[in-house]
Amino acid sequence: MANEPLRRTRPRPEPPQPDRPKIWAEGDQRPPFTFRGLRRATLYLSRAAVAPLNAWAARTTRRVAVNVSNGAGRIPEGKLGRVERFVPSHLRVAGWIKNSAAVLAHASAVADTDFGRGNALVAEIEPHLWPVGVDEAPAPRPQETVEPIASPFGADAPAPVVLAEPVPPEPERPEADPLAAIRDDLDGAGKPARKAKAARYRPPSGPALPPDPPGPFATTAIQVTGYLVGWATVIIALPYGLVRSLWLWRAKSVDLRRVGLDD
Repeated sequence: MANEPLRRTRPRPEPPQPDRPKIWAEGDQRPPFTFRGLRRATLYLSRAAVAPLNAWAARTTRRVAVNVSNGAGRIPEGKLGRVERFVPSHLRVAGWIKNSAAVLAHASAVADTDFGRGNALVAEIEPHLWPVGVDEAPAPRPQETVEPIASPFGADAPAPVVLAEPVPPEPERPEADPLAAIRDDLDGAGKPARKAKAARYRPPSGPALPPDPPGPFATTAIQVTGYLVGWATVIIALPYGLVRSLWLWRAKSVDLRRVGLDD
C-alpha cells in the first residue's frame, strides 16, 4: 500500500535508532576474545583469590602465637620427666609460630595486587611478640652505707669477746664395701633406690626467657620463604582463575582486557 502511485499519504517515518556498540550492531553480544587478555585476567583473579586467604592465615597464626606465649597448651614441668631438657619452652614455640605468621604475611603481600595493603599486613604481623630487652636482668640497687656508731669508751675500749660454738664430733664412718653395689644389683634391692634418687634429681633450670627477635639472616629467610610460598599458592590457584575468566567472558560478557584495570 505504501508504494501505490495513487495513494497520496506519505509513509510514516521510522523512529531514530540510538547508537549501538559495534559488537551489538554486528550481532555478537560478547567482547572479542584474546589469549593475552585471558592470561592477564587468569593471573589477576588467581592473585585476588589467594591474597585474602594468606592474610587470614597470617592473622590467625599470630593469634595462636600470642595464646601460646600466654601459657595456652603448656605442659607442666612435672609431667615431662627425663625429656624435659629436650622439650623447648612455650615461649620459644610461640616465637616459631610467630615467624610462620610472618612468612604467611609476606606470602599475602606478594600475591596481593594492592601493594599498600600488603605492606600494611606485614607491618601488622611482623613485630616481635615481646619488647626488646625484656629478658635483661634489672640493675642491682646500690647498697646503702651505714656509718659505724662511735664507742662511748673512746679509743681505749676493750675488744668484744667472741665465743666459739662447740663443734660436735664427727661420727665414725663404716668402711666402704666395694662389692655392696654388686650384691644389691644381684638381689634387686638397689634398683628402687636408684630410681627414687634419679626421680628426685633434676637439673637446675632457671625461668624460661623469651627468644630474641629474628636477626638479619632470619629476617631475609622469612622474606624469601614468604615470596616462594606466595607465588606457589598463586600457581596452585591458576585453574580457578582460568575457569573464572572464561565464565566472566561467556556469561557476563566481560572484556578480559579490562579485568583489574577498572578497580
